[in-house]
Amino acid sequence: MKRVLLVDDQNIVLQGVAALLSVSPELEVVAALDSGEACIDWLDSGERADVILLDMHMPGIKGLDTLKQIRNIADIPVLFLTTFDDAYLRQQSAEHGARGLLHKNVGLEELVSSVLKVANGGSLLAEKGKDTLGAITPREDEIAKALVEGKTNKEIASAQNLSPGTVRNYISNLFSKLGVRNRSEAVVKLKKLGLF
Repeated sequence: MKRVLLVDDQNIVLQGVAALLSVSPELEVVAALDSGEACIDWLDSGERADVILLDMHMPGIKGLDTLKQIRNIADIPVLFLTTFDDAYLRQQSAEHGARGLLHKNVGLEELVSSVLKVANGGSLLAEKGKDTLGAITPREDEIAKALVEGKTNKEIASAQNLSPGTVRNYISNLFSKLGVRNRSEAVVKLKKLGLF
């Protein structure tokens, strides 16, 4: 039987997913925690699971930051639960070592099979292949973070040791990859995805 740790700030999601997973005789929910901090504390206490279902967007420590901390404690595969699913989010998940991204409206059969696959060493991200969008570069990722922080092009250029024109080019590429038209839409989307 595979041990599953659930982490989501919404109680109804925790209860619902736990109830769905209990249908499978191959899965056991060993804990249902409401924050990234609680997850890290649970792992720090020596507890372990075969797979972690982790909410991407939570108050306090965000999903990606929780994943980074999990990596420092234990080698447990992580499957993100999210309300959103797009190329940028999928790429960020993969780059930080997640094994998959599941939409919260997933059906029972797909939920159970996905959790079992990841618990057994598989990955859901590999099945999706390359996203149609170009990969976000590390520099674009830094610029995305700066946009969310409200920095101007001039401030970004200074911090990244780039010319303002080069920063504008990076921002234009980032908008294209995010599917947005301007800085405001980019910030809204990045915040909605819970990445920064």
